Amino acid sequence: MIPFRGEIPVRRPVTTRRPTVDWTKHKDDLQQDFNYHCGYCDSYDGYGHTFFEVDHFVPKDLINKNGWPITLVQYSNLVYSCKFCNNNKLATWPSNSYTVFHIRNKGFVDPCNINYATHFYRRRNGEIMWSSALGKWMYFNAFKFDQRNPGIKLLWNLNRIRKSLEKLETEKRKHVKTSRKHKLIQAEINRILIQYYPAHTKIIEYYRGL
Repeated sequence: MIPFRGEIPVRRPVTTRRPTVDWTKHKDDLQQDFNYHCGYCDSYDGYGHTFFEVDHFVPKDLINKNGWPITLVQYSNLVYSCKFCNNNKLATWPSNSYTVFHIRNKGFVDPCNINYATHFYRRRNGEIMWSSALGKWMYFNAFKFDQRNPGIKLLWNLNRIRKSLEKLETEKRKHVKTSRKHKLIQAEINRILIQYYPAHTKIIEYYRGL
């Protein structure tokens, strides 16, 4: 069992742009604040496997329908989300209040809440599992991780390789090119690159087949 995600997303207190209608204008800020990962499934956005979107944590349809006092551009209610999580979540909401995120074991936790990740964990292959009753509800009912785990595992593995390469590249820059250390690190980079390209190809093939 390994942690569900790395960095905890933190929404900035002051946004770069101040739209009055189009919430998608917050997308660049959200991408940075969510560390280039989906707030819900933690998939990295750098592989072109899917579109990343701006999700309303409290669904916009319910905000409009019920006249709840949240604007559609309110940054504290927005989540950087892959289209799969966004499309599965849609207008699902557990209560008749915008302040009640979950009732007992049904509902949501804001992904910027430190407790969000405690409801899930990963197996060593990157597969997402639940670790609470509320996590189980989100797993099956909201985000359908059970159906999506093949793709999630492929993405997690490729991202693991990417992070290893970035770490090695950073370390390599600390040494002169002619040094033994530099050459050893480059050899390790070359070894990992052999894993990277087949892993990337698997992701492309998987999502083309959906």
